[in-house]
Amino acid sequence: MKRLLILALLLASLAANVQAQGEPTLANLEIALWPEFDRPEVLVIYRGQLDADVPLPAAIEIAVPARVGQPTAMAYVDETGQRFNQQYTTRVEGDWLIVAFELGATAFQLEYYDALPADADGKRAYTFVYSADYDTAALNLEFQEPPTAQDFGLAPPADTTIVGSDGLSYHLLQAGTVAAGDTQEWTFSYMKDNADLTAAGLMPPEASVPTAPAPAATGAGVDSTIWIFLVAFVVLIAVGGTGYWLGHRTQPAPRAAKPAPRRQKRRGSGKGERVQRPSAVSDARFCHRCGAELRSDSTFCHQCGTSVRGE
Repeated sequence: MKRLLILALLLASLAANVQAQGEPTLANLEIALWPEFDRPEVLVIYRGQLDADVPLPAAIEIAVPARVGQPTAMAYVDETGQRFNQQYTTRVEGDWLIVAFELGATAFQLEYYDALPADADGKRAYTFVYSADYDTAALNLEFQEPPTAQDFGLAPPADTTIVGSDGLSYHLLQAGTVAAGDTQEWTFSYMKDNADLTAAGLMPPEASVPTAPAPAATGAGVDSTIWIFLVAFVVLIAVGGTGYWLGHRTQPAPRAAKPAPRRQKRRGSGKGERVQRPSAVSDARFCHRCGAELRSDSTFCHQCGTSVRGE
């Protein structure tokens, strides 16, 4: 009986050790809180990194306040730092929403928004409560300060405050090693007399199109490029004018029909009228190209410019 009891205790201890070894652990977890960033709420960002010895894929569950609803972003992060959409499921356990996913990479990022309380005087105050999901070697927190905030305070206080490359102040805090189930909280507050969002001030300005400088004048007072344009313009004018003149001079006009001899009327003696046929005009000449009637002394057609054929 005693041997059976000892064996049962050993098996229970072994099962507990196996279960503990099966739980993933985090090498580090960074939690960023950005109030009034792109919405009048607090943007909460989890950036987690698994221990190197955690086998993949790993089943991960992260608890967030149930009041926030669904996460707004869930991603896995590859070796190059690129983020890709991560499939997940959720379930509610009391005051917590459990976000469950199977992680095929060593890093993940989860984001959600939470309401930011504000009073009539413009004071904002928010308390963040974190209950560790896994043993974590290094827990770090980052609090972004809105650019128009005044009297920003953090409790417990930050270890350091830096100004990022975006010109914003970041209050950084190192919580160190935490065990699964440990609960900690931090409260920040500040005054703000407007509803401005931080992201709006971070938009890059529209790139202006640079104006090319005016070309420097040469010794003659005019740039050679201007001379080229002037010469080209004059040539175009000359060619166009010549073409217009030649076109009107050499283009044959529509061939005109020979004018029919006009009938001449002569009054009779009361016995009716008799039409007299006109005699042929023996000395009339016409252009062999356009048919225009020529003058007796013409050597060129006055209509199309064609040389008159000799008789």
